[in-house]
Amino acid sequence: MPVKYLLFINITLKNNIVIHYDIAKELKKKQQSTIARFLRQTIESHYTKIKSVDLKFDVPALKRDMESRTSLLMAKTFKK
Repeated sequence: MPVKYLLFINITLKNNIVIHYDIAKELKKKQQSTIARFLRQTIESHYTKIKSVDLKFDVPALKRDMESRTSLLMAKTFKK
């Protein structure tokens, strides 16, 4: 799933420290691939210290894009 649909991510460590990463704010400065690479490297390198990972999705944007792509696909499929 593209990073642009994430609002933020909370990484809770085993010592109860929460790392909050505001993706919506970072998308204004950085590209999606840069953010995705950073998140993947962070989680992979510290997976033994991580207790949980919470993701907050931008559901309205995801729904809007899914509906527009579905209608586009249906229009191509059933055009006369």
